[in-house]
Amino acid sequence: MNTGERTYGRNELIFREGDASDAVYVVMSGRVELSKMGADGPVFLAMLGPAEMFGEMGLFDGGPRSASARASEKTRVKVIPKEEFKNWLQDEPGAAVRVVGMLVERLRVADAIIAGQRGSQTYTPTPARRNPFDALWSWVRRLRRQPAGGEGDLSVKPFLVGIATVNNDIEGAWTRALAGLLEGRPGIALRSLPTALQLEAGADQTQINSATVRARQMLAKEDILDLLVWGDVHADGFTLWFSANGIVDDDRPGGFSLYFKLELAGDLEPPVADLLYLTVLAAIEPANDDQRNLQRRLLPQALAALPGFVGGLPMAWNLEQQRGALTCYGHAAATIAALEGDPQWYAHAAEAYTAAILRLDQGEHGLEEAQLRKHLGGVLQAAADRNQSPELLEQAVSEFRTSSECLVKSIHPQEWGGAQNRLGLALYKLDLLTGRTDLLKEAMNSFQAALQAFTRVEAPQRWADVMNNLAAALQVYGDQVKSPEVLERAIDACRAALEFRPRSRTPLGWAASQNTLGSALFLLDKHSKATEHLDEAVTCFTGALEVYRQFGLTRQAAVAEKNLAHVQRVDKARGERKVAVPDWADGGGKK
Repeated sequence: MNTGERTYGRNELIFREGDASDAVYVVMSGRVELSKMGADGPVFLAMLGPAEMFGEMGLFDGGPRSASARASEKTRVKVIPKEEFKNWLQDEPGAAVRVVGMLVERLRVADAIIAGQRGSQTYTPTPARRNPFDALWSWVRRLRRQPAGGEGDLSVKPFLVGIATVNNDIEGAWTRALAGLLEGRPGIALRSLPTALQLEAGADQTQINSATVRARQMLAKEDILDLLVWGDVHADGFTLWFSANGIVDDDRPGGFSLYFKLELAGDLEPPVADLLYLTVLAAIEPANDDQRNLQRRLLPQALAALPGFVGGLPMAWNLEQQRGALTCYGHAAATIAALEGDPQWYAHAAEAYTAAILRLDQGEHGLEEAQLRKHLGGVLQAAADRNQSPELLEQAVSEFRTSSECLVKSIHPQEWGGAQNRLGLALYKLDLLTGRTDLLKEAMNSFQAALQAFTRVEAPQRWADVMNNLAAALQVYGDQVKSPEVLERAIDACRAALEFRPRSRTPLGWAASQNTLGSALFLLDKHSKATEHLDEAVTCFTGALEVYRQFGLTRQAAVAEKNLAHVQRVDKARGERKVAVPDWADGGGKK
């Protein structure tokens, strides 16, 4: 929008009730008081702070100013001419909805004040004017030629997003402005929360864990929330974190954790609102198929609202704001890839993560780079898994290795352990594609390193996950070097992992461990010239197959079925050998 700025001194009039409505104003700094004349003098309507808009009503009903606006202190405002403002409403998706939400909130406050004045019979109403909301919607529909239902009508229940009061927001204006960016967006319902959460920049593992617990407690208290948005407001804008009411998989490409924060520009100019909406949708962890389908439907539309975003970020944004925006773009694309099964989305995510990495400060290799490298490696590995591409896996290994090198074990032990685990898994998969034993040895070293961070007592589930990965690597290595001793270590690691992976609680983890255990048992018999473990191997593969079929995982089910069929053939041949009659038994051995 083509705008200008003006500065008003304390108590200076900005416009008077009855003046012509020729522009809309946005408070940049300071405060603006809105008032209306009553029988006994001015009636206070609202006190506006930074990022709040005023003077818009007359633009839609064609009438003069319905109230007076005065600077209550030295105030700087942005002035948006009438036609420019209408063009913005026409071109910016969801803008009209957000303006309506703001009007609703302001009139709700004004009605309460006026009701109090009427109770004391000191307020004289002015002649009725056309409802500004009706005027706004009629104008927008005429321009867009949309039906009355609009494009926000959805048959499924929307996601409920809680907006916590942001820190440093004394009068709540910035929190309301933040909520206003999401009001009326498809698939989103909002709840304002009076509580605030705080996390200092550069927080260590203990502080991150503490903030996670506080956010989970807040989500538990508001048990119907799907996502909690919280953070701070400061001179440059917002610093925001996103806590989902669900299990967040830190290893999933595009998964949000409290190590990520979004820096939003404080002027709230486009595309800030579209970016926040995209981030909220991507940060939600769907609880059921309906929510998964809703996210699958909305995310591509939200991403499409940011065309050319990777290469065309606003020049006014600082590097931290650009990195956060690109990271959110990458998270959204990676989430769409997982929902759609389309590896092309992984390529879009990789492009965004790479662009974010290029905007890191030179010479600084810390937690933020580790996170970006982790997500980049994750989307490269996911694409490699679909395409069976050694080249992409090589790139993923490189990113995971760099991510690990950016972390200090003593400061962020869980992230360091997670990086070692991801590196080991990528090396293991690369070995499966290339047969390079040196990769497998490095993978096992990485898994052993991860076990230093994830102990059986303090992090039993993560410990079990790493033990399962180590068991898989030991099983392949034992087969390659034909070592029963290595295979026995694989079996022991599998049994240990299964102690924390019961079928009732983690069926897919249980099935994966059963499949690995069955393979290790079969290979142990193969290389030790024995048959004593075949029956247990059959039981392992049968259980894994049942679970994979139950969850509709056709690829995993096909692998388990193939393993089961192979073991059953060997077991059948063993039985036939047991009952075969030796040639010397017929006729007593003599003629």
